[in-house]
Amino acid sequence: MTMNKQTVWLVTMLTLMIVLSAYYIVTGPVQPADQVVKQTTDDKTGSMDVNIKTVGQSADPKTEPTTSSKANHDYFVAYQIQRDTLRGKLTEEYMKVMTNPEATKQESDEANKKINQLMKVDKAESVLEELIRKEGYNDAVVVTTESHVDVVVQSEKLSNNQAVKLISLAKQHLQVSPANVTVTFRP
Repeated sequence: MTMNKQTVWLVTMLTLMIVLSAYYIVTGPVQPADQVVKQTTDDKTGSMDVNIKTVGQSADPKTEPTTSSKANHDYFVAYQIQRDTLRGKLTEEYMKVMTNPEATKQESDEANKKINQLMKVDKAESVLEELIRKEGYNDAVVVTTESHVDVVVQSEKLSNNQAVKLISLAKQHLQVSPANVTVTFRP
């Protein structure tokens, strides 16, 4: 029995997804990010406004719980696992359509196209995450939906200029509008 490279790759990724899912189940749920940064573009002038919204942040720094770097790293790993799990499920559904003998050629071609599209998005996210790390952030995770991109970086604080730079990177590498990019940080 011979298997093509794509099938071997898919089985390997699904196995990895299962292992990572088990890790995510063992580590439990993650906490929401502390700050949300949104950027909007004025269509007439082309100027950009960056709004920072603080979410669930304690007013007294002495009352804030301290987190270890391992816990922060686990947050990013869990986020990536969640993203990969969802993609794995979609890929599995498309593979079922492709391997279904009763599926029409058009259905198989459409499923194959969607799998290739998922792989492209996954690769673009990985490249963007690596570029963000090269910008000096300890860790980053990028999650792309149909029309929106969420970028979470590990940083003690995030200035407006840093947020604009991250939004520009996302715009450049994922071809999305700056208004559809949300940047958050986690210490």
